[in-house]
Amino acid sequence: MNTFSIGEFAKKTGLTVRTLHYYDEIGILKPSHVSDKGKRIYTAENFITLHKIITLKFLGYSLEEIKMFLKSEKWDLKDSLSIQKKAMVKQKEQLEQVIRALDHAIYIVDRHGELDSSIFITLINDIHMEKEHKKLLKGVLDEQKVEQIFSIDEKRHLEINTNTVGLLTELKELYGTDPKSAKVQLLIEKLIDLIAELTGGDLHFLEEVGNVEINDEDWAIPFPFSKDVEEWISKGIEINLQKRGITINERKKGTNEC
Repeated sequence: MNTFSIGEFAKKTGLTVRTLHYYDEIGILKPSHVSDKGKRIYTAENFITLHKIITLKFLGYSLEEIKMFLKSEKWDLKDSLSIQKKAMVKQKEQLEQVIRALDHAIYIVDRHGELDSSIFITLINDIHMEKEHKKLLKGVLDEQKVEQIFSIDEKRHLEINTNTVGLLTELKELYGTDPKSAKVQLLIEKLIDLIAELTGGDLHFLEEVGNVEINDEDWAIPFPFSKDVEEWISKGIEINLQKRGITINERKKGTNEC
């Protein structure tokens, strides 16, 4: 029977000696025997066990779960595989969301270069929390309206996010100017027009949203500016919306007070 030292076994399997030590310590892959001098000796049987470990790792199982499988002579896998599939589908969706966020980030950076970090993080967080925000809005607005907001073409969504970054950056630079001034109102006009595009041109839904109590922790998008700048921009938006015949109250915020 062929035997292998830990170094030889590591070389043949592509694992590190450190990994083999760890697998031995947690009891997932122990050497066939240990010599009197404490040297780990591996055999062909260890290759078979390792093959099982690699296969189960490929399916996404943790080492603790794999250890449990290896201790069982018969595997009742149906329920476990179904659960594992659901977990992998969720992980796939998360990865696709991360890739989408990275696409938006690269697109925006290509066009704006250096960015205000707070504005940038806010937009990426918006993508990250998209499903949660969609669910939240369905509790406030007509479901068809919500679907319309979130069904925009991805290419146009990229352009809207890029334009939003530019407009917010310019607005921040104008902070302190009269919010009624032509420069400020021109930028806010463009910003609101982007919102109007997302909602099919009807901005009256903002009146509905303004009258609904929403916890900040549920919405989970931090405004990218300080409170003073936020209030200044809000004032400019209020002025612009009033010109459009839309009046909204300050959004009610839930509290956690006992």
